[in-house]
Amino acid sequence: MDVSELTHRRLFDALDQDGDGRVWAWELLSPLGRAGIQPGDPRVRAALADLRDPDGKPLGIDSQPVQIDYQQFVAIAQHGDGIVQRALQGDLAVSPAEFAELARGLQRIYAEVEPNRDGEVAQYIPTLKDADPERFGIAICTADGQVFEVGDTQLPFSVQSTSKPFSYAMALEELGADEVHQWVGQEQSGGTFNDYRLSLDAHRRPLNPMINAGAIGTLALVDSGSDESARMRTVKETWTAMMGRPPGSDVETFLAERDTGDGNRGLASLMAAEQMLKGANGREGAERAAEFYFQVCSLEVDASRLAAAGATLANGGVAPYSGERVFSRETTGRVLSVMGHSGMYNDSGKFADQVGLPSKSGVSGNVMMVVPDKRLAVVTFSPRLDEAGNSVRGVEVCRRLVNEFGLHPYKALGAERSRQADQQAAIADTVRRALGGMPTPGREGAAVQGTTPGAHRAGGAGRNQWGQTL
Repeated sequence: MDVSELTHRRLFDALDQDGDGRVWAWELLSPLGRAGIQPGDPRVRAALADLRDPDGKPLGIDSQPVQIDYQQFVAIAQHGDGIVQRALQGDLAVSPAEFAELARGLQRIYAEVEPNRDGEVAQYIPTLKDADPERFGIAICTADGQVFEVGDTQLPFSVQSTSKPFSYAMALEELGADEVHQWVGQEQSGGTFNDYRLSLDAHRRPLNPMINAGAIGTLALVDSGSDESARMRTVKETWTAMMGRPPGSDVETFLAERDTGDGNRGLASLMAAEQMLKGANGREGAERAAEFYFQVCSLEVDASRLAAAGATLANGGVAPYSGERVFSRETTGRVLSVMGHSGMYNDSGKFADQVGLPSKSGVSGNVMMVVPDKRLAVVTFSPRLDEAGNSVRGVEVCRRLVNEFGLHPYKALGAERSRQADQQAAIADTVRRALGGMPTPGREGAAVQGTTPGAHRAGGAGRNQWGQTL
């Protein structure tokens, strides 16, 4: 029996609790779910699609109860990218134990943040003004497609400005950084996302891809020689590759943005006047560029699907469900860098200080935060916005999650050395207590009374796999 067969036998026997040589489908799906691989995962459904009953009729995942014999199990375990076997072995981006811990933390954070009623829905686009302010959901997706959701994660919304990182990525993939940055810069604007006075440099080049002018400029680079329908097909195919499911189109929101988007049309016209908008000649060309931007902002997703798109960035450009390389590592690095300093509108600096992770928000109420170190993305949806245009609950979820799990990339610097120092202080304190009032070795004549400053912080403190103090 080779190593592979030994592995399969061990995994099967662990599921076959009564030892009859067959396992119920739910006995297989339960440990997958605990690891974050859900029954609706397209890879799981495809792996189970060939199950047959004794008469040879297909059963599939939705025909419970279903029993699986050893040979069927081996075929399921090896199907596709081997997600079933990897999940049973715990060989995933986030281990099952860590994933369960993260899920518990998110459930707790959701319950704590849900009562917050601060902020108000976006007022300047009619369809967003009518959004239900009570909606709230959190979804995470890892590089391996592990999913946890709580709240309104299946509710569709227009992606709005959270499309901008992906539009930038598409332009980079097609043309490369040198060409793209002739048209769009990489610096913070210093103003709001739609402020025409602070959106363009002296040559009327947009300052970065995360403001409206920059997004209009990067989208103008995508399939610039094709007609609008072909260009939109390219955009939608990219989103489908990332999410494993196609985005919708919120036509009502598109029409509302087109009717109220004079400021964005003005930005496009200013850029076109200085030949800083590729393919746009004259007023008509600027109009088409602005409308294409409105269409992309009106792509319809939900928190679950958007988390998969974010996980593509967290995984260096590889989509979680298909394993397809959508963007290069170089592209994702550039995208995450700009998200890190300009992704949260005019509060990007404060957000970087408090959270420190690349994120992007949209005025429909979504926030997408990428955690490269853990190869996952977190998406929140809650329509009430703060003054900068960011979801109030969404920002708070990000802040609490980072603090609770020690995910801030800068504030954790030196944490291990600090922990070692605390442990040494604890040992020294134990020795002093054991000696009572006796002089400490090496400090003859110095009686010990109580603890030294800082010793109370130790107490055997340690950290779990997320960096939380225990």
